[in-house]
Amino acid sequence: MQELIERAARDLVDSRYAITLTGAGMSTESGIPDFRGPSGVWTKNPEAERMAYETYHTFLADPKEYWE
Repeated sequence: MQELIERAARDLVDSRYAITLTGAGMSTESGIPDFRGPSGVWTKNPEAERMAYETYHTFLADPKEYWE
């Protein structure tokens, strides 16, 4: 395990960019609301969840336009 940790550290140090993908548990632990939990964004606002699903096809067709 130590060897893998050291390799990961070297890879990060040697990289130009680093991206980390995490799950809802990481957000919740950090105080960032998740989407589906008891205090989640979509739990408190079901309309926001509906809108997210309705606009998903727009995101797939043109992600840049979607975020702009």
